[in-house]
Amino acid sequence: MNAPARSPVDAGSIRALRPGHGANCSSIGSVVDTLFVTSLLGGALFAAVVGALGREPIEVVGDGAPPTRDDRDREGDAPAGEAP
Repeated sequence: MNAPARSPVDAGSIRALRPGHGANCSSIGSVVDTLFVTSLLGGALFAAVVGALGREPIEVVGDGAPPTRDDRDREGDAPAGEAP
């Protein structure tokens, strides 16, 4: 199939010519690119705010000793293969 013949473009009929990625395309791709970049920046901002405000003191519960076999048996956490 041959493409139809085109007439030359008159320079006076061109209003704007934009360089760059997707510049002369008014498709949904430009909208998707814009949404992606704004969500990326929003996520980075959210992570920065959470990182700055998300400080919590460390609280140790118990005596800090590892659980013994008796402790695991009482809580039902005995490893597989070990009899309670």
